[in-house]
Amino acid sequence: MTKFSWQVNKISSSSRARTGVISTPHGDIHTPAFIFCGTKASLKSYSTVEAKKNKTQIILSNTYHLMLQPGSKLIAKHGGLHKFMNWQGPMLTDSGGFQIFSLGHGFVADEIKGRNSLRSRNKTLLNITEEGALFKSYVDGRNHLITPERSINVQRDIGADLILVFDECTPFHVEKSYTAESMARSHRWSLRSLRSFNRKDSYSSKKGSAGLQSLYGIIQGGIFEDLRDESISFN
Repeated sequence: MTKFSWQVNKISSSSRARTGVISTPHGDIHTPAFIFCGTKASLKSYSTVEAKKNKTQIILSNTYHLMLQPGSKLIAKHGGLHKFMNWQGPMLTDSGGFQIFSLGHGFVADEIKGRNSLRSRNKTLLNITEEGALFKSYVDGRNHLITPERSINVQRDIGADLILVFDECTPFHVEKSYTAESMARSHRWSLRSLRSFNRKDSYSSKKGSAGLQSLYGIIQGGIFEDLRDESISFN
């Protein structure tokens, strides 16, 4: 089985631009690359057969949505996300943090998608603590606590090649003091995510339902350059 690797092929002589190749057990990703979004383990109006035919390199699915429906254990039972959605190329799952905090606050998703965040929204995020994030399911209204450990366990069940640490995605307009506090907590969550990833529970260390996985960190710090530099050093 191919292991994970990163190789730089070419560096621009006039900027910091570069091209490279990320190798995974399910194939290579030539960067820079467009990542297709299969939020709930499917591409909208586009089959995985068509995706392969048109040389799609990598697909992203969302831990938050898949955890709630159909559930990570069902995906694991079918051999992981690749088999579940009939896609044998590279896959990535996020940690669930972006969806929880953007659906809870509204602001993050609205910023990215250019929507007016002043309109009324149903808030699903209930509380953030050192332990994790408590939120209300949009599927059935039940409360869920997602922790770094649960996020990693769910992502191991799902079985994507590339998985991410659990973090808080802060809106751009929050004060620097809160951004710094959130960054420090997310860094602690990152260490807990890493320990969970290395643990031998239902799977061998660094493996999920579809085999070998690679865990990636996330740069924090919002719009504040000094905080982002600090987070880069941490990661």
